[in-house]
Amino acid sequence: MSEPSVNSKVRLLGDVGTSDKAPLSLTPRAPAQSAAPPVSIAPPPPAAPSRAEPIFLGDSADGADLLNAGQIVQPLAHLCVTPQVQTPFLAAILGPSGAGKTFALRRLTQMIEQLSALATTSGPALQRVVLARVDASIGVEAPVAIASAAYAALDRAQGSADYSGLLDDLRHAGGDPHRAASAASDRHDDLVRKLDAERRQRDEVEAKRARLADALAFDTPGSRLDVFARAHRGTIEAQLRRFGLAGADADSSYRNLARDVSTIGAGGRVGVVIRSIWAYGSQARLLLWGIVAFALAFVLRFLHGQTATDAIERGNDSLKPAGDWVAAHGDWFDRAAQILFILGALAIALNLWRALGFSNLLLRGGRLLTSEVRERRNDLDSRAARLNQRVAALTAESDAAAKRAEAASQRAGGIAAMRTPGPEFLESSHAPSGAAREFLTALGARVGQPAAAGPALDRLIVVVDNLDALSPAAAASWIDAAQGVIGPGCIGLLAFDPGRLAAALGGAREARRRLGKWLQVTVNLPARKDADGEVVVARLLSAVAQPAPAPDAAIATALMEPLSSAETTLLAALAPLAAHSPRDAKRFLNAYRLARCSNSPRPVTALMQAVAFADDDAQAAMLERLADGSGELTEIKGPPALVEAVKAARVANNGPISIDEARAAAETALRYALPL
Repeated sequence: MSEPSVNSKVRLLGDVGTSDKAPLSLTPRAPAQSAAPPVSIAPPPPAAPSRAEPIFLGDSADGADLLNAGQIVQPLAHLCVTPQVQTPFLAAILGPSGAGKTFALRRLTQMIEQLSALATTSGPALQRVVLARVDASIGVEAPVAIASAAYAALDRAQGSADYSGLLDDLRHAGGDPHRAASAASDRHDDLVRKLDAERRQRDEVEAKRARLADALAFDTPGSRLDVFARAHRGTIEAQLRRFGLAGADADSSYRNLARDVSTIGAGGRVGVVIRSIWAYGSQARLLLWGIVAFALAFVLRFLHGQTATDAIERGNDSLKPAGDWVAAHGDWFDRAAQILFILGALAIALNLWRALGFSNLLLRGGRLLTSEVRERRNDLDSRAARLNQRVAALTAESDAAAKRAEAASQRAGGIAAMRTPGPEFLESSHAPSGAAREFLTALGARVGQPAAAGPALDRLIVVVDNLDALSPAAAASWIDAAQGVIGPGCIGLLAFDPGRLAAALGGAREARRRLGKWLQVTVNLPARKDADGEVVVARLLSAVAQPAPAPDAAIATALMEPLSSAETTLLAALAPLAAHSPRDAKRFLNAYRLARCSNSPRPVTALMQAVAFADDDAQAAMLERLADGSGELTEIKGPPALVEAVKAARVANNGPISIDEARAAAETALRYALPL
């Protein structure tokens, strides 16, 4: 969370725990009073930020971590992704109303996701961890709500993991295997039909791309070439008829020529211009007449020249009259030669003019068609690429579905043994609660097991919030049902106020027994009266919100570190004080492993954790001793089990235990003890 707009009412999570009956060293203080900051009504700058920082704060679970909730729940986050957890395992974040349970639960899930994302195959944390978030306030039975949330979480994309194969197996859990085989076969058939449809679309796009120039030239009304041809129809038809290329349909002939020109390069286009000068009948005739005119003009010039006259005079006497006539009419020859030169030049000029006009029409049509083909081809290339990706994905999914269908058929006894399927897992003939229990049972059996198709699921974590929105009796029943359906490979994380449930569970003593049966670990949040008002207000007024804390490798190391021989000896000596039943002994060891992640000396931590699990007399005696000034924790008046426990802790500590160390360890120990 990066914003300071945090819940100013309920998200006050301290870095130490407490309980109503043992407020160790937490002296309530009056909340700090702060004057309201002056309100500026100046207009915003022209480039206003896209998201304004809120100044009026609501009761939201988003925002800054005002009292280090992330540090409080970080050991529990490491526990959730640790392979060395015996499942099913239930843990709870406990606290009175307004203690910030929802905020702490959100920080807890964020850290679990971070730890799972950072995990490697050789690392200490599990990689494929799925979080199923449940809102208990929606009024659905616990098995149905948990099963629905688990199915939805597995159905969503979890990074690179795809659990569709697992879901295909689970959706028919507890049902008829023949129906499961039929459904798997139907799913494969649907995928094959989709794959065929996508392939047809891809082939159509490829075919359209191959004949794109023809399609734009002939079959696409409104294309650039079509618009140009229609706008200049008269000119085009006249030009083509002059060149003898009009044929039966001048428009179709022009489109053919433009298409051909669009496929050639720059050299070919120069060739089109040159060929338009001499390669067509009318143009060749103009060139021929021009050459003839120039040749005649040259002959006339030659006859009127002195050389021709001298040759005639030296020749036969019969030619002299002709020579005299040529000499007498020389101006006629000059005028005729000039006319022939002009006619020849006009013929050549007309040839070039017609060639330029004709080639310009062809080249312009070719350019229009080329530019549009280029644009349309880019679109078709992109579409073809998308279709190829979809075809590849559907091919892989179809292959996987075929394998699942084959496996389902084998489980049902083969295709030959197929009969009319029995009732579906989620059919109306099934009670929703029973169907959900069957689904969760099947899911628990597959968690941590190699999957036939797709990745294996390492752990499912069920996160339950808003239990306090239910009535105490309904909340107690919900928790009881939830702990019965959260199965192997799964961890349940709950958040609720245990004080509300005491009466519904038959009093504080019975509530403590029931909660001890349901929950293997508890994390207590401080009450609102224990929050440091100065710290809360200072962080709310801070311009920079607290980010979520980064995972601490030291906590993971301390959590999974094997118990030393000194620790096992001390824990065995503390057992008479803390463990009154096998269930109490398990909870005591779990709480100690979490508590030893703190900075307190481990012998002192173990002693105070044992006191937190002891009976009321031992707790009262320790409270009285810790409240009595400072010094060392030496002689203590109390039950014999407490006296022996203190002696054993001092021996394990290799020296005296100071009152300050005992107080700090007691505050941490109370965080993991049942508050009732």
